[in-house]
Amino acid sequence: METKREAKSDVQLFEDMSHSDKLPGNTDFMEDYANLIMGESEGYDFCLVPNFWHIGGGKKGKWRVDDALMVQTTFLMLPKNQRGRMKDNNFIGNRLDPTEWTGDYSIKQENDKIIWQRDNIRYISRPPYWEIKGNHMGVAYDLIIGGMGNATRTFGAWSDLAKTGRAGYDQRCWAEGTITVGGKTYKLEKGYAIHERLTFGEHYDPMESMLTPYYWVVGMNESLQIYFFTLPGEGISFGRIYMDGKEIPFGQGEITIDELELWTDPKTSMQVPIRWHVNMNSAGGIVDMYMAAGGRGIFCFLSRTGYTVRYPFMAQTNVRIFVPDGNNLLINDMITYVEWGRAAMPLEGGVP
Repeated sequence: METKREAKSDVQLFEDMSHSDKLPGNTDFMEDYANLIMGESEGYDFCLVPNFWHIGGGKKGKWRVDDALMVQTTFLMLPKNQRGRMKDNNFIGNRLDPTEWTGDYSIKQENDKIIWQRDNIRYISRPPYWEIKGNHMGVAYDLIIGGMGNATRTFGAWSDLAKTGRAGYDQRCWAEGTITVGGKTYKLEKGYAIHERLTFGEHYDPMESMLTPYYWVVGMNESLQIYFFTLPGEGISFGRIYMDGKEIPFGQGEITIDELELWTDPKTSMQVPIRWHVNMNSAGGIVDMYMAAGGRGIFCFLSRTGYTVRYPFMAQTNVRIFVPDGNNLLINDMITYVEWGRAAMPLEGGVP
């Protein structure tokens, strides 16, 4: 897919290769080439999460495979008039078990691009552009996303990976293209995206890291991008606001999330949060957010020591931002991606 739309990013091509070879040999690793796409079309709000998860380390390790490339598809399509009103919506999603995904795949560089491919699914990196093409779980997509500025380097520098055991970034983007589901093709409008590349080493164990739930939150429009990620089990509390060409950082102790309402999911009988108040407060500014979910998806990871469950929500957000120079901002009805997850079953499989 081609586009004439301008894109900007400081991501270098090498960053989107696999970096598992920088970690100690014969040890557990997890990498992602992940994408989040949000937009509108024909009276619906769309949320698509097409991801590759590169996992390995040995059959006796936490992932139970030597080397595998898993495919994730999470898809939500909700009427606009459902924004902020939680219902038992339909969605498309799959569980992620590394033992089901051994087999052929490729991660390779061809001149000025890097291609991750499994079957008919191809993710193509040409920073500041990324192409996402494929068909999985009944969802076909032909998308291009382009950077909207420098990447958010949540997980540290690649040069530190061998020492810290984690590195990677999130890139905020605009998004264009089509999504086909149920035999109908929708052209994406008001499209925004996140492209993510990260690598974790053997120290990362989601069953331990997610005993306390995590949050990954993204809200975007042309003038404002909101991003924060909290993973208490890894000591990560990281937020960024991008507005008026400025980047406002938030770190440890500067992000507070209050869960205002719980909902019992009839598909899982789990109680999950569906309404939140978020306050981010640093020297750079104050962010006050109220988020209310209008629909959810589900995916989960299986490992040797149990499984973690993840809930992606499409939420309606009202946000107020106060900055020292007085150029404050109020935005209502921003569509926001809220991902919440936790360790759900800390129980080993019992296989030697």
